[in-house]
Amino acid sequence: MDYIIRKPELEDAQQIIEHKEIVTEKYPDTLATPIEDKGISLEKQENNIASLKEEDLGLVVEVDGRIVGILNLRQLDRKKFEHVCQFGVSLQPEFAGHGIGTELINRAIRHAEESPVLEKIVLDVFANNEGAIRFYERLGFVQEGRQVDQVKLKDGYTDLIQMARFVR
Repeated sequence: MDYIIRKPELEDAQQIIEHKEIVTEKYPDTLATPIEDKGISLEKQENNIASLKEEDLGLVVEVDGRIVGILNLRQLDRKKFEHVCQFGVSLQPEFAGHGIGTELINRAIRHAEESPVLEKIVLDVFANNEGAIRFYERLGFVQEGRQVDQVKLKDGYTDLIQMARFVR
């Protein structure tokens, strides 16, 4: 499968919104995104792209001119936490299993390793997303915490697991 991984541009904002809508619909019980709450305006998505700072990383996956995946890694803002970055990643289901997600996260890891500031990468994952947990563990992430019944689903609750990987 041919794909391109690149940094997002302002012109990608509408396709990124459409991508988020697709993955939110496909993964309603394993993914949390603000788009499911109230949608996201084109202006807000453009601001998300434009607001990426030096220690942040934004990536999009493009297949045949269409965005089918994204990764956003953001440095935490507060001084005592600036050595930490958090990421979220999503890929449309038909593009999973081709190594794209692994490549996205490996690029995020390299970005953090090359940063003079970043030391730790963190992420949150729903406990009911066992495949994602195993995937992150294969990439060197470890479970550091669990918030019991933190996520309310249509039919019950699931825990929220915090995972991390040190890059220094």
